[in-house]
Amino acid sequence: MNTHPSRHDDPLRILEVLVGVVVTVMAVLALATVAGTVLGSGSVPGLDAEVCATASGDQLGFRQGEDGRTGPAHLDEGITWRADEVQVCDPDPDVATRALGGAGLLVWVGGPAVFFALLWRFLRRARREGVFADRVPGQLRTLGRVLLMWAALDLVLSGWVEAALVQRMTDSPFAVSATVPWVPLLLGVALLALAKVMEQAVEMRHDVEATI
Repeated sequence: MNTHPSRHDDPLRILEVLVGVVVTVMAVLALATVAGTVLGSGSVPGLDAEVCATASGDQLGFRQGEDGRTGPAHLDEGITWRADEVQVCDPDPDVATRALGGAGLLVWVGGPAVFFALLWRFLRRARREGVFADRVPGQLRTLGRVLLMWAALDLVLSGWVEAALVQRMTDSPFAVSATVPWVPLLLGVALLALAKVMEQAVEMRHDVEATI
């Protein structure tokens, strides 16, 4: 009886196809979104040309109205409000604003696109050469490093781009507010640890083969 999985029910083959579809969709969406942001809605039908940025409420320095209150609507007596994050948008941005918006989107979508492309390559090699092949630990290590580099870029560049956009759209000073991207950071560390485990598994395979 044939115990090897066929091409249709091979789990690695199914994962390879699914990740390949994700990579293709992400590439198309990334190119369309970046092009639409940088060039305007006329270049990609259906995409809005406006560029938006997110900042804290304190950073934007909201002004009080004539009644001494500041808020999105009329507030009852004694009711306060706060804006932890506020989005400002430029419906008719200039070239520099579009370039900053495109750079922010490139950082946001570039890391996942590269990661899933490498993941597809990793699954393809693991399916063809085996999960304990010599090059599997190295590719897992590469995946982990890519996630860590994306987390670093997202931490530094995304905050800088948002601050630059807010400064261009308002009279607020240039103030960078960074948020730690915990998901890619923790996944990157986990993949590096898994790569170390797989490296030891490959060494054990070599030892077993040497005794046969």
